[in-house]
Formats: sequence, C-alpha cells, structure tokens
Amino acid sequence: MAAVDEGTALAVEVLPGQAHDAPRLGPLLDATIARVPHFDEAVCDKGFDGDDQRQACVDRDVFPNIPSRSNRVEPQPFLPDGYRERNKVERLFGKAKQFRRFATRYEKRKTMFLGVVHLVFGVLRLRRLRNINTA
Repeated sequence: MAAVDEGTALAVEVLPGQAHDAPRLGPLLDATIARVPHFDEAVCDKGFDGDDQRQACVDRDVFPNIPSRSNRVEPQPFLPDGYRERNKVERLFGKAKQFRRFATRYEKRKTMFLGVVHLVFGVLRLRRLRNINTA
C-alpha cells in the first residue's frame, strides 16, 4: 500500500499471504505516480532493502529512504528524519484493522477482498474529511 498520511491511501495491491511485498514495489510506485505525478521519496521498511527495489525507485526519480539490513555489505544512504513518517502508514493499517472483515479477510477471492479494502479506505477517508470540515 502507498499512503500519503494516516487517512489517505493512494494505491493498494492485494497479494497472497505467502508472497513477499518487495517485488511488487515497482508496480506500486507506478500506480502511485499515476495518482500523484511527482513525489520526492519512498519510505519503506528493511524488507524492501534490495538492489532491485532501490533501482525501481531511482528509475522513477524517487529517493529510496530505506534503512539498510544489518547484513548489507555496503550500507545505502538513509534519512532517519524522513523515515519517521512511515508510522503514518502503520496508523492507517491500524485504523483499517478496526473493520472486522478487513482484519480477518473473510473473503476467499482476491477481487472480493479488494472491494472490501477499497470500501474500508473510502470510509476512513470520509471520516477524515468529516473531521476536517467540522473542526
């Protein structure tokens, strides 16, 4: 998932439970660029610390703000201040998991679950807009 803050998801992809997220970073970046033409950095966790994932970011003129794994021979540049923003995505997941169907994934088919995902993130976005307008 790509998100701007704790209330706005930009791009979502549903993968099987046994699949790793890292190989799908390139297509997720493309989907994000389709919605937001330019952004400066992609903040990811250590699971995305691979040369292919970093190159996918560089190819799209996005700085890969990814901490290096402990076993990496040549540590890559990393900005700790920007990395703190990653908690916003984690908070968005936390809010989404308050919806029981999302948290337990009752739907067996990918398309059905993706519909639930879009519905959940839409409701979260509407709640955020309502709170902004009433403040």
